[in-house]
Amino acid sequence: MQKTTFPTIKDLFILLGIYLGGSIIGSIPAIALAARNGIEGLEENLQPAIAATAPLVTGLPLLLCMLYGWNKLGRPTWDLGFKNVSLGAGTLAVLGTLLIANGVTMVAEYLPGYEGFAEMMKEAMVPGWGMAIAVVLIAPVLEEALFRGVLARGFLRKTTPRAAIIFSGLLFGVMHLHPVHVFFAAIVGFSLGYVYYRTRALGLVILIHFINNGLSYYLGLQDLPERSEDLLGLSTGGVFGVSAALTGLGLCGLWLLGRQYPLAPVPDADRPPLAEDTPLAP
Repeated sequence: MQKTTFPTIKDLFILLGIYLGGSIIGSIPAIALAARNGIEGLEENLQPAIAATAPLVTGLPLLLCMLYGWNKLGRPTWDLGFKNVSLGAGTLAVLGTLLIANGVTMVAEYLPGYEGFAEMMKEAMVPGWGMAIAVVLIAPVLEEALFRGVLARGFLRKTTPRAAIIFSGLLFGVMHLHPVHVFFAAIVGFSLGYVYYRTRALGLVILIHFINNGLSYYLGLQDLPERSEDLLGLSTGGVFGVSAALTGLGLCGLWLLGRQYPLAPVPDADRPPLAEDTPLAP
C-alpha cells in the first residue's frame, strides 16, 4: 500500500502541470503535420491534423497523469469489478447516469457562452478514425482510469465518500476547460463517482462513459439543430420540463441503486489502515 494522503493539493498542482505539459507535447505532431507544406497553410490544415492525431493529443496527458497517480497511490489491480455488479444494478447505473447527462446538457444550452461552445464542439467532432478512437475509446478508458480509478480511489481512502465524489467530480469538470462543458461534465462526474463508490467497478463507469461519448459523437456528426427547442419543437419552459424529468428519473435510478443493492466491499489494497467503511446514504 502506498500513501494514504494522496491526492494532496501539491499532487493536484503537479497533475495539472503534467496534464498541460502532456497536452503540449501531444499537440506537436499535429502542428508538424499541419505545417508540412509551409507555415502559410498551418491554420487551414490544423483542424484535420488534430483530428488525425487526436488519440495522441487525448491520451498522452491522461496516461502521464495516471502514471504519476499510480506511483503515489499504488498501481491498481486489473479487475474491472464487474463481479460486484448485478444486471439490475448495472442497468440502474447506466440508465441513471445517461438520463442525468442528457437532462443537464439540455439546461446547459441556456448558459452564457453556449453558442461558442457548440461551435467549438461542432468543429471538433469531425468524421474520421482518429477522432472516433479518441472520443469513443481513449477518453472513456483513460479519463475513468484517472478520475475514478486514481483520484476518486485516493479520495475515498482519505476522506468521506460524499467528499470524494464531489472533489473527483469537480476535477473531472474542470479538466474540460470550457465553462459550459465544466458545468455538465462536473455533474456527470458526480454521478460516475457515485456509481464507482457503490460498485467499485471501474469497468462499469468506463462502459457508461463509452456509451455517452459514442452517442454524442454519432449525433454530433448528424445534421441536427443545435438547440433542444428546435430539435423537439418545444418552448423554453418545455425544454426545462423535459430536462427536469430526465434528470429526476436519472436521480431516481441512482437512488434505487443505493437503496436496493448492497455497497460493494472495499478492496484490501484501498482500505486505509484501521479505518472502517463509511457508507454514503442512498
